[in-house]
Amino acid sequence: MMLKKNNFFSLILVFVFLIVILQSCDNNNNNSELVKVTFHNHSSYNIDIYYNFNPQSFDPAAHKGTVDQISRKKDVWVHASTDLLLGDTFYLHFKVPLADRLQTGTIDLFVPAERTMSNISFVVKPGQKYDKVIDDPPHNELRFINGVITVQNQTTSQYWIENHGVILQPLGREAAWLTLGQTAFYEVSLPFLADSWLMDSFRSRDSNVNRTPFPSFEMERGKRYHFIIHNTGISGPTVTNINPLAN
Repeated sequence: MMLKKNNFFSLILVFVFLIVILQSCDNNNNNSELVKVTFHNHSSYNIDIYYNFNPQSFDPAAHKGTVDQISRKKDVWVHASTDLLLGDTFYLHFKVPLADRLQTGTIDLFVPAERTMSNISFVVKPGQKYDKVIDDPPHNELRFINGVITVQNQTTSQYWIENHGVILQPLGREAAWLTLGQTAFYEVSLPFLADSWLMDSFRSRDSNVNRTPFPSFEMERGKRYHFIIHNTGISGPTVTNINPLAN
């Protein structure tokens, strides 16, 4: 009799174990199913989309693509959510137009900006399709990552631009030299917690290693500072907003 009872309980345990395995397989199959999320860009910017990770700079592992101002639409394929309470999160990084290729002579330039609470979170369910619209955020909610200066050379010489003795690389160009008539665009790092910072270490440097200091100035996030190199010195800055919606 005792042997029969033991066999009965063993059969029950095996049955429960099989149910657990089947449910686990079913959940894994649901979570492995790819779901399409379509982002519609109604904003004035290009936007990088990151999935479940918010990097400080470009991260190819979490990057799901860029929805630009030309195509205006980006399809992103992700797995169904494993967390049915919190779901998954898409982080938006804005790329604000800085200059077009007519101004740069090379390519269109964009500078990165973030918006507080720009993430989109929801539960991704298997078998569903999602459409998410991205509108223009209020311009005062965009926080630019770096500062920006532009330098125009109105002399017959060539120059490098230095900051704290380090040669700056112009955006969108391979050569660091600034030749006659050229205007170059530079990103400048700012302390993370500072909204502005005193800049007093910029220098132009010619081929004879002669250096000329830039006028010192207070750099604010979201502003562009334009300088002109003359034969007699450096003038500026002229200050404009980077964000076209802030003008």
